Amino acid sequence: MEQTDAQLARAAGQGDSKAFGVLVERYRASLVGYLAGLLGTREDAEELAQEALLRAWRQAPTLREPATVGAWLRRIAHNLAMSHVRKPRPVPLVDDPPERDANAPDEDRWIAVLEAVGRLSEPHREVVTRKHFGGYSQEQIAEQLHLPAGTVRSRLGRAYRQLRKMLL
Repeated sequence: MEQTDAQLARAAGQGDSKAFGVLVERYRASLVGYLAGLLGTREDAEELAQEALLRAWRQAPTLREPATVGAWLRRIAHNLAMSHVRKPRPVPLVDDPPERDANAPDEDRWIAVLEAVGRLSEPHREVVTRKHFGGYSQEQIAEQLHLPAGTVRSRLGRAYRQLRKMLL
């Protein structure tokens, strides 16, 4: 019988690395997707997802509500992403731009979408990333953000209109 997230979180909090490994398998892809939506680059998203999971392992004994392990992981990832965005970064100087793969039009479109999502205001970006990169329903997003479902719907609608203008 498959263990629930709450059971796995309790076991991980008691030092069970195998239980935590199962949680990592369940949540890693959605964390990377969520972070990619916030940050705009898959490379940064993967790096911060790894850091979030490492922090979660270290803090597992402090998790008060094991049933909310998914939201807890997203919060750790979100906080890391916000710190990452605020950090000033040096811009590398490149003599020759990297060669582009001629078969990468989909990659260009994906990058354009991620950049457009990154230009949305924080409330709009938050609901879009949870919906499309985290895979959550509007009702789940409303619950996670402690908002009325109608507010989530209207933010998504406004965000979609803004994205259409940016991308078309």
